[in-house]
Amino acid sequence: MKKQKNTISCKNFYTVLISLFFVNVTLAPIPSKGQSSPETSNTEEITEQNQTFAGEKLRVGITGEPPAVILPETLSNGKNRLTGISVEIWDELATTLNLDYELIYNDSVNQTLEKLANQQIDIAIGGITVTEKNIRRFDFTQPVHEDKISILVPLQSPTLWTIIQPFFGWAFLSSIILIGLCLFIVGNLLWLAEHRHNSEQFPKNYVKGVTEGVWCALTTFSTVGYGDRYPVTNFGRLIAGSWMLISLAAVTTLTAGIATTLALAFSAQPYQNLQSSSDLKGVRLVTISGSKAVQWGQYYQARIVEIDSLSEGINQLKSNQVDGVLYSRLALEYYLYKNPQAPYRVVDFDIGTQNYSIALNQDNPLTEKLNQQIVSIDIQLRFQEVKETWFKSQLNK
Repeated sequence: MKKQKNTISCKNFYTVLISLFFVNVTLAPIPSKGQSSPETSNTEEITEQNQTFAGEKLRVGITGEPPAVILPETLSNGKNRLTGISVEIWDELATTLNLDYELIYNDSVNQTLEKLANQQIDIAIGGITVTEKNIRRFDFTQPVHEDKISILVPLQSPTLWTIIQPFFGWAFLSSIILIGLCLFIVGNLLWLAEHRHNSEQFPKNYVKGVTEGVWCALTTFSTVGYGDRYPVTNFGRLIAGSWMLISLAAVTTLTAGIATTLALAFSAQPYQNLQSSSDLKGVRLVTISGSKAVQWGQYYQARIVEIDSLSEGINQLKSNQVDGVLYSRLALEYYLYKNPQAPYRVVDFDIGTQNYSIALNQDNPLTEKLNQQIVSIDIQLRFQEVKETWFKSQLNK
C-alpha cells in the first residue's frame, strides 16, 4: 500500500513539471509587427523617428535668387510651382524623412526670417545664410551649399554721358526749380518791403531791386550772410527772419536731390581698376539685405547699399546709382548665363564665401534629423550635380 502511494506521488510530480513547461512556452513573447527583433531594430527605429515628423504639413518658407529659387512657372494643369536647385534639394531631403510640406515663397530673406521668428512658417530654405545676427535667433543645419561672393560690374568704365546724365534727372531738376522759385518769391517780398525806405540796397527799379532781393535771399538760404544787403524795415525783417527759419529745414530737404546727383556724377569708379578685394574701399556696391555679402562688403570698406532682390540691384547698376552688384557668384553667373547680351561681367576675384543653410526655430527636433541626412548624402556633391543638370537643362530650352 505504501509503495502504491509513492508511485502516485511520482506521477503527480511529473505531471506538474510537464504542465509548467507548457505554461512557459505558451506565455513566452513572440515577435510581432509591434516588437522589433534584433535584426530589424535599427531599420524600424529610423522609420519610427521619421514618422514623428510626418504628423502634419510643414510650412516651408523659401526665398532666393535663380538658379537656387526660380519663381513659379505654370504647369499643364494650370497650377503654379516653384522650381530651382534649392527646391529640388529640399524635396529630396523631405522625401527621405517622409515630411509632408507646402512651399511658401517670400520676396526677401528678411521677410522669410521674420515669418520664421513669428512662427508663421516652420522652416526657412533657399537664400538663407548664417550670419552673426541670425545665429542668435535660429537653429541652422549643416551647410546645404557653399558659394563664393563676387561682384558684377559693367564691361566698360562710365562714359562722359553716363557721368553727366544724373544732372538731367528729375530729382536734380525739381530741386533746382523749387529752390529757384523760393528765392524769386522771397526776393520779391523783400523788394516790396524795402524799396521805399531802403532804396540804396533795394533800388526802386523792379529788375534791379528784385535782383538785390534774390541775392539777399540766396545769401540767407546758404547761411553765408555777407551782410551787404539786409532789410531795415520791420516787415522786411519779418520776411528775412521767416526765410531763415524755413531755410534751416529746406537746406536739408531741397538740396538732397542735388547732393545725390553730385555724388553719382563725381564718385563713379573706373571698374577696370577692381583687381582685388583691396580695391573696394569707397566703391558703391549693392547687395541683398540679410546676406553674408553685406558683412564682407563692410569689412573691405565698400559703400554698401542693401536691397531685397537681385533684379533691383541690376536696375541700380543700369542707372549708374552703384558701381557693382555684390552677391553669390552662382547667382551672378546664372544671370549672365540667361542674359548673354547684358553689358556686364563678373570680376576675376572673390572677396569671401557664404554658406546657405536651412533655418529653424531654436530647439527644433527636426534640426538633428536634417543634419544626419545632409551628412549622409554628401549634400555639397549632390548640390553640384543638381547645379550642372540645371545649367544643361536651361541651355537646351
